[in-house]
Amino acid sequence: MDCVSVIRDNTDILEELKNNTLMPNYLKIKTYKDYLINEKKYYYPDALMEWVAREQLGLQRTEEELFKIREEALSNMKRIEEEDRIGEEQCKKIDKENKNIII
Repeated sequence: MDCVSVIRDNTDILEELKNNTLMPNYLKIKTYKDYLINEKKYYYPDALMEWVAREQLGLQRTEEELFKIREEALSNMKRIEEEDRIGEEQCKKIDKENKNIII
């Protein structure tokens, strides 16, 4: 059985993805990220790979998307701060109980 491999260079896959109007943008980004990881052997954080893919494909984020990301990040920060505060209160309570047991 013969195996045939298709060799595509960076510009070919970029042009294919850019010109494919039927493929949704999120799938174009995922496909290009997969190409960078599997074919080019680029191993970087996912956020960086997505940024590179968006830049190469000309699919920069809209102001609305950036606003949603900022709001989500702020919400997550507030949630983490609240969880930290609760954890610190519980630690203080446990320390106080331990001191009472020792005395």
